[in-house]
Amino acid sequence: MNGLRGLKLLIIALTMILVISAITPPAQAQPISAKRIVEVNQYGLVYVYDEVPRTGGLTKISFPREMLANLVNYRSPEDPNPELKEDRDVFSIIVHSRSGDFVHLVTIFRDVVRWDAMNARFMLRMSLNPILDEKVGEFSIIVKLPSDAKPSRISPNYISEKKEGILSGNTSRIDLTERRPQTLSIDFTSDKLNLLDITDVDAEYSLPDGFVKLGFRFRNVGGKGLSRISFKLPENCSDIRAEDQLGKLLSSYYPKVRSLDVTLRQQVGVGERGSVSIYFKLPADNPYVKVSDNKFRVSPILPINTTVRRYGVKLLLRSMEFVSSDPEPVELVRVYPESIKLTYIFDHMDPFNAENSTIILEYKPLFSIFGFMPYIWVGAILAVALAAVTCIYLKRPRIALSKVDLSMRRLVEEADSLTASYQDLTSLITSGRIVEKGYVRPRILDLRASIRRHGDKISAIASDLMKSSPELRDLMASLRNSVRRLEQSVEELWVMVHRYLSGRIGRSAFEKRVDRHYKLLKRAYGEFADAVEELRERTK
Repeated sequence: MNGLRGLKLLIIALTMILVISAITPPAQAQPISAKRIVEVNQYGLVYVYDEVPRTGGLTKISFPREMLANLVNYRSPEDPNPELKEDRDVFSIIVHSRSGDFVHLVTIFRDVVRWDAMNARFMLRMSLNPILDEKVGEFSIIVKLPSDAKPSRISPNYISEKKEGILSGNTSRIDLTERRPQTLSIDFTSDKLNLLDITDVDAEYSLPDGFVKLGFRFRNVGGKGLSRISFKLPENCSDIRAEDQLGKLLSSYYPKVRSLDVTLRQQVGVGERGSVSIYFKLPADNPYVKVSDNKFRVSPILPINTTVRRYGVKLLLRSMEFVSSDPEPVELVRVYPESIKLTYIFDHMDPFNAENSTIILEYKPLFSIFGFMPYIWVGAILAVALAAVTCIYLKRPRIALSKVDLSMRRLVEEADSLTASYQDLTSLITSGRIVEKGYVRPRILDLRASIRRHGDKISAIASDLMKSSPELRDLMASLRNSVRRLEQSVEELWVMVHRYLSGRIGRSAFEKRVDRHYKLLKRAYGEFADAVEELRERTK
């Protein structure tokens, strides 16, 4: 009897559960969402962080095609090499990902914040949302402006300021698959923001001691007058200072945040240009200059969060012989005594690609005489004293040469030095060793620099003589023009060699081009030799 009653109670309980389940609506699934964060940094660069639902192995995040001109770079934590694809009305960044519910993408844009000079305000204009292949239930956006920003116009209207410098909003009434997205439009003022265009950076690394000089040339594109610039230096730097063309500048360094704040000598107004150089010494253990097995691995340092149109790197090697490098240097100059300066040029630098623009340089240590310099100085002083005594007692009449005669003799000496370098250069071609990459690389850079150095001196002396001695005008003009043509021919040969060393042309094509150019090179030298021969006749 009790068992039957228990069974009835169980049936009643199950029936009630089924009834309640039937009349209770099921819990709604969390809507699929997409998020975007737009951040404007203090020099006008705009970072866009997108979080979107993953769609299989490939997730496409698109932008209006007109924004491609403003794109600086992009990166995704899920894919080390996202793919950029252009269509008729959009460009897309395709992220490969096999796990997780969401895909993340960081894109950098420039010139999407503009300066309205008439109203003294900034204007942010860009696409409000990412363009996706699938619809989402909700979209949210956060906009981070400088902390002192005061917005005067915000569109769309569901975005509002939550606290100083931060605006946000969300909506479910938006279709992210539309090819023409809404526009994010914000007008605001800020004293902390300056639109800075850094046109050039000239970096000099002294190896192996680790001293670095970074010279910046820039233009203030928008905002109030620029009076200070902040740089973020590598960790544990020392010997820090800042200068401009007139000398030392006032600066403050804060080690905890690695920030170097430099006060400019005078305010740089909108449309005006300025320059500043910072100096520091890297610690022995740093990620920018690494050395092992007679190889340096040098990475450019970009201590300011913006883009650079041209980034030049000069490596000064002390007591070392250059062997090879990747990429190839555009110039090699010997700085006596016992130093070599190598020059490299990067066309574009930004916060993402700076760490990938690495120079790998192989060198050979040289014996240095500088440890014996105190003894050499003592010997030199004794030699000078002995020579002075000798001159006093052995005076001989000397023939005084005129200034023109001295200049003519200097021309002959420089021409002889240039000829020696030219002969060494042509021997690389005639011997066939110009195709040996390891052999020709350091030699042709050295010879190219030597010919340019002597050619520049010849041109300078010839120009002075054209002004001071009209009777020599035709000869000096002929000499100057011929040396310029010779320098140009050598430069054209270097371009061929550089393309060969960089792997852009094969050995067979390179040999054919060198053979053809050798005739032009000999013709250019023949014109120079004729002018030098006439010069010798005049100096007899």
